[in-house]
Amino acid sequence: MENGMGAAVDAATEAKALGKVVEALVGLDSEATRRVLEWAWKRYVGTTAPEPRRRSKSGEPPGDVDTPDGGEHADLGELYDAAKPTTDAEKVLVVAYWHQVVQKKETLDSQTLNSDLKDLGHGVGNVTAACSALMNTQPALMRQVKKKGTTQQSRKLYRVTSAGVQRVQEMVGHGGQEGR
Repeated sequence: MENGMGAAVDAATEAKALGKVVEALVGLDSEATRRVLEWAWKRYVGTTAPEPRRRSKSGEPPGDVDTPDGGEHADLGELYDAAKPTTDAEKVLVVAYWHQVVQKKETLDSQTLNSDLKDLGHGVGNVTAACSALMNTQPALMRQVKKKGTTQQSRKLYRVTSAGVQRVQEMVGHGGQEGR
């Protein structure tokens, strides 16, 4: 990767920049986010920003537009098989990615992630521990965004970070073998 001035940029630096962009956009409505991103595109790329992909009223992309993960994976099982996760944390990350990026869910709960993994035949021992492991990586691959209740068993809601999204895309793009 190059930084626009011909110098190579490593993946960690790029992931850190993505994280800062995500943090900067938190709390903005969709129109404000669009304006900020258009400004950044024009400032750093120097051309008119590309038109966003439009969705039909049903939420489905029109026939001539790829699905959010590039159109390669028709369902969670195909994405999971392409990513080839090996650890419990990677398994949870792939399913969380599916819900957040492909299904456009704002937050994720461990029960949903666990149910999907069991349905795929790849259940994990402790989904919450796997989420914690993802939150404790540098850069963090997942963040807890809310806790419903006051006990230790309270339902926690999560989001995949930009670094987490990038990690799954790398797993899928490289058959799950690169970066290990």
